[in-house]
Amino acid sequence: MKKRILVVEDDSMSRKLLCHVLKQLGYEVLEPAIDYRGATEAFRKQSPDLVILDVQLNGKNQGIEVANYIRNHADTPFIYLTSHADQKTLELAKATMPYAYLVKPFEKDDIRITVELALSNHNWFKKGGIVVKDETTPAFTSMEKVILRKIFEESSTKDMALALNVSESTVKNHRHNICKKLQLPATTHSLLNWVLRNQEKLSF
Repeated sequence: MKKRILVVEDDSMSRKLLCHVLKQLGYEVLEPAIDYRGATEAFRKQSPDLVILDVQLNGKNQGIEVANYIRNHADTPFIYLTSHADQKTLELAKATMPYAYLVKPFEKDDIRITVELALSNHNWFKKGGIVVKDETTPAFTSMEKVILRKIFEESSTKDMALALNVSESTVKNHRHNICKKLQLPATTHSLLNWVLRNQEKLSF
């Protein structure tokens, strides 16, 4: 079955090129969106397998708002389109933990490799995660499940970053989010202690 991709891009040339290349690569391209409202509506109605969205839509950080919506409502991977963004915008974008970045201007091979990487990583995270056996335990994303397993293995933040091919700051963001879900202090050993105490609730 073809993977279904939603493109969220307000620049008509980039949008048309991206949709055209994705179709050539064999993906099913859904009707694209150009703003937050259109993107969230399309996401709800069409349930894409992957979303490719520009960080900045209509001169604002609406792409980041769309990413936060996706994070809060589903475990769907997304890729950011980026060009010339200021440091503050880039930090906001990194905090949403995208699966990959596609830098403008892009070529066909850039799109192919980036999309394959995002879909492959998402599939790996889902298979490599943990299964929660207790309804009182919060719902974790695929990446958070992998982080918890790495914590159980007593991997350091640096080792996790190397193993998962992400930055150390991304790992720290995931740890922080897990601590918030579990209402734990963001200390060095709080997550490890929680995992060790709750092994019976988790299947690694």
